Amino acid sequence: MIRQLEEKDWSTVKEWLFEIGRNSFDNFVPSFLEKKLEGERRDFPERFVVSEDDELNGVLWFEANPERKSVFIHAIYVPQKYRGAGVSDQLIDYLEEYCKERSITTIDLNVTTNLEAAIKFYKRRGFQVKRYQMSKGL
Repeated sequence: MIRQLEEKDWSTVKEWLFEIGRNSFDNFVPSFLEKKLEGERRDFPERFVVSEDDELNGVLWFEANPERKSVFIHAIYVPQKYRGAGVSDQLIDYLEEYCKERSITTIDLNVTTNLEAAIKFYKRRGFQVKRYQMSKGL
């Protein structure tokens, strides 16, 4: 079941989103993410949806831009024990339906190159590489 985030879910979801941050960014700044998440949750609670069966098994954090007819996925997270069970597919299905209902035509996201399973999943779902972001350590 996909539903809106509730207060009782927040500590678990926040922990998951921090895990994404630690795994995705070389210079992860927890205080920055904490401030961003708290503001988003307070001002735009509709941007967070969770998947739940007997317990929480996934989260989707996204941002819609109706003027540009686009949605940006900030994060999808599924705990290890639920990976491969279709939870990410359910979250993407939810988002695609959300977009269709609002005449939104594009879903964008960023994914780091070390998340090979995520890249494979997104490609399987029809996402295409549109740009490369590059960096050089000094």
